[in-house]
Amino acid sequence: MTIDQATRRKAIARWHRRLAVFIAIWLVALAVSGTLINHAHDLGLDRSALPGPLQYLVYGIESRSDDLCATLGSEDVDCTGVFARLQLPEGLLLLRPDSLLLINDSGQLLEKLITGHLGLGSLQAGFREGSRVYLRDAQKTVMTDTDLMEAVVLDSQSAEALNGRNWQMHDQALGSISWERFFLDLHAARFLGPFAKWFNDLMAGLILVLALSGVWLYRLKSNGNGNGPSRENR
Repeated sequence: MTIDQATRRKAIARWHRRLAVFIAIWLVALAVSGTLINHAHDLGLDRSALPGPLQYLVYGIESRSDDLCATLGSEDVDCTGVFARLQLPEGLLLLRPDSLLLINDSGQLLEKLITGHLGLGSLQAGFREGSRVYLRDAQKTVMTDTDLMEAVVLDSQSAEALNGRNWQMHDQALGSISWERFFLDLHAARFLGPFAKWFNDLMAGLILVLALSGVWLYRLKSNGNGNGPSRENR
């Protein structure tokens, strides 16, 4: 093997390794996101909303939770996902998709109640009328007292009668972004916008280049142009 051939082979091998590392990272991302998408329902990813800060970073959707919590005067309350607040005799009730937070006038957390304890899934809306508090998820509406001790699931007719009331609704744009949607967009490289199709075509082309360069390096070595002796000189 001549010096030029050796130099050419080393250059090809160097770029082959770099290309392999780059493609491997992309394939790992595809494998992980594809597995999570395949089991999205089992893992609850289709029902769990993406955290507000991540939605703002990735999709530019700004959460209203900071505004709703701005007057609390407390740093101990996690306002992530808060979409509504109801005034109760005991204090202020903050509504999040997964929980309810009861805050006193000093901004201290008195109680955190998981929505599942009230027979609800992901909370979408709520309002107070007198001594009653009404809460909704995607399937049902429950009624409870202001002490939040017990909840009664309303029948469909009673729930429909409440449709014209002053519900504080979850931001539909914010609630529509689930973890499943995020991983679908990641899997398809949709974050690149109109360049997503070209990016996927580029990656497919790089895989072909990687395969062809690997075959070429193998043949060079087999024909005696690699590090070992050629067949004719054995």
